[in-house]
Amino acid sequence: MSKVAGRGHQATTPSHALPHHLTTFVGREAELRSLKQLLRNSRMVTLTGTGGAGKSRLAAEVAREAAGMWPDGVWWVELAAVSDVAAALVTTLELPGRGPALQVVASWLAAKQALLILDNCEHIAAACATASQTLLEQCRELTILATSRGPIGVAGEARWPVPSLPERDALRLFEARARLVRPGFEVQQNSTTIDQICTRLDRLPLAIEMAAARLDMMSERELLTNLNNRFRVLTSGTRTAPERQQTMNATIDWSYRLLTEDEARLFRRLGVFQGGFTMEAAQAVCAANDPATALPLLTGLVQKSMVVADRLSDGGTRYSLLESNHDFANEKLRASGELQAIQQSHHDYFSSRMWEPLESANFWHALNWGRKNAQDGGLRLALEIADSDFSAQARAGKLILDLLGQAQPDETLRVTALTMAARLAWRQADHGASRALAESAVAAARKVGDPELLARALNGAGLVRETAGELALAGQMYDEAIALLSDRAYERLAIDFSNGRGLLALAQGDPGRALEILSRCVAFARSQGDPPGLARYLESLAQVQLDLGDVDQAAASWVESLSIFQVVNDWFGIIWSLVGLSLVAAARRQDDRTLRLAGAADRLSREYSLTMWSFRAQQLEAACQQARDRLGAKGRGEAAWKEGQALTTSEALEYALDGQRPAAEALTDGGVLSRREREVVTMVAAGMTNKQIAQRLFIAERTAEGHVERIRNKLGVRSRTEVATWAVERGLHPRALDNPRPTSKV
Repeated sequence: MSKVAGRGHQATTPSHALPHHLTTFVGREAELRSLKQLLRNSRMVTLTGTGGAGKSRLAAEVAREAAGMWPDGVWWVELAAVSDVAAALVTTLELPGRGPALQVVASWLAAKQALLILDNCEHIAAACATASQTLLEQCRELTILATSRGPIGVAGEARWPVPSLPERDALRLFEARARLVRPGFEVQQNSTTIDQICTRLDRLPLAIEMAAARLDMMSERELLTNLNNRFRVLTSGTRTAPERQQTMNATIDWSYRLLTEDEARLFRRLGVFQGGFTMEAAQAVCAANDPATALPLLTGLVQKSMVVADRLSDGGTRYSLLESNHDFANEKLRASGELQAIQQSHHDYFSSRMWEPLESANFWHALNWGRKNAQDGGLRLALEIADSDFSAQARAGKLILDLLGQAQPDETLRVTALTMAARLAWRQADHGASRALAESAVAAARKVGDPELLARALNGAGLVRETAGELALAGQMYDEAIALLSDRAYERLAIDFSNGRGLLALAQGDPGRALEILSRCVAFARSQGDPPGLARYLESLAQVQLDLGDVDQAAASWVESLSIFQVVNDWFGIIWSLVGLSLVAAARRQDDRTLRLAGAADRLSREYSLTMWSFRAQQLEAACQQARDRLGAKGRGEAAWKEGQALTTSEALEYALDGQRPAAEALTDGGVLSRREREVVTMVAAGMTNKQIAQRLFIAERTAEGHVERIRNKLGVRSRTEVATWAVERGLHPRALDNPRPTSKV
């Protein structure tokens, strides 16, 4: 299996990715019952209403209560900070497919009985309508629940205006939130005043929560008087806004003025984030001079309902500003004169980090600022986004070309960008563009004179030539690339490129050379404790073993690779291994098994938008036809194929492994770490500080700190000493740390 995807991120899409709010949901029992009934009968439902009306919270609650209606999953897609709906869907669902983003999503959802929740659609309503219409037409079991200040405009859309809370629910909500700051609080003791407060707030949930949070500093009567006085001023000049929106805006302004100076400063600075943020990000971006102050200030903002805290599935906490609060914070940030400095801090923070789906909106926001303000025109951030398997790669590729035309990067960065653009064009099957870009990258890299940079460009160009059928020229490029990496510091990269060279040798009719090359790749991955790499190399080796007629060895290699791919959730690897095991079954004349595995692989290929290489597709088609011919004309062949198509993914994997799952060393707990994390572990074991690690890897010290923190969390240890002990026990020793690494970092 040749690895041409980005950095090897793996899909880990959750089945029910709903926000985990830290506060209880109160009231709206009648609305929940009616909405559940509506969702049984309508495939497109939009909750409409002003900011602060509780649309998002109601959508999350109805989805949570009715999750059983969608056995294949419920997915929450946050669109408040998004301009490209299809890209947001690919990123949120973590889909690694190739092709137009919306079609990748449609293929994956086509056979699923699932619910998509599109939250905060108002600013891109037309794009949401187009995406929803396409998905509903192509995915017959899909339901979409949207939230927006107005209707989306899709045919058949059921529109549900979210009303203010009923009087009883408003009082219950006030009591629940007041108890967070005044334990034991009861509405009954002062129900008339509290009812007046809720009425003054138009019984909007967010407004009630923000007001109730102030009972730690004033009485109910003082709260009402304060609100009345402030609202007369704030709403007098906004008569053109809807009445409920005037109330919400006034409530936010009133609550903002009650913040301490430090709280207000942090709140407005948080407006720079898009789609939420972590505590670490808030400290680095908004409180860089004194990071320790961020925690108590952010805690206070959460308690005052100015910031929302959600619990993540991994036990962490993510913070966000609701749309109305975010708009307000942005206005205050612009008026403060701090906007440019905070934008710079935001850009610098995300420029130092690896891309991850949850931070997609922040990366794009930082990139947009960088286009006009950063020295590289945002090109490094564009490359980081493009290197992900779950970003909108067609969009990223176009952006890289635009930036190359506008910015004036140094030659090393230019070559890196050309190589990436060629790869992205290749993935989109734009063969003309990929060839031109790859040739430009090689020519520019030769002028720079950096061996790693040139090797990467040559490897990319070799892949383009191989796809075009120019095997001899591709082989020359691969061989030159590998020769450039003879230094031990490049050994891992040379092995990765050798995997592609081994597969090319097989395609050139030289299985003996392919066996020699790929056996070396497998041995190296085993020695390094690299499960993802081992799985790829085993999958490649299995192809050669089958070609040489060693069916049993091919089967063992594919079983082992499939077992690892399953652990690391590499769907492309899973599909390739299923195809391989179908060919093994064909070689053993197990015709029913051949067709079942091929049927399962075909379904998953369409679901994940994977186009099989032509030689493998032809091989599989021939094997399936022979199996059908041997099974005769009684429909047994078609029945076996349909049985394979009907298998769930877990059933298909269980059937493919057939009790043969290996207890291989590749599946030890070392597999929980990425390649870069294992590299960092060896450096921790060598006693290196975060600063030394950063210098060695040419990354920011903050990024090194993040790597070490994630490693400790994954391994369940508390100290660097325990990390070092873990590494030594598993034979992960530092390699050639005394040899300086070449200056190029691609």
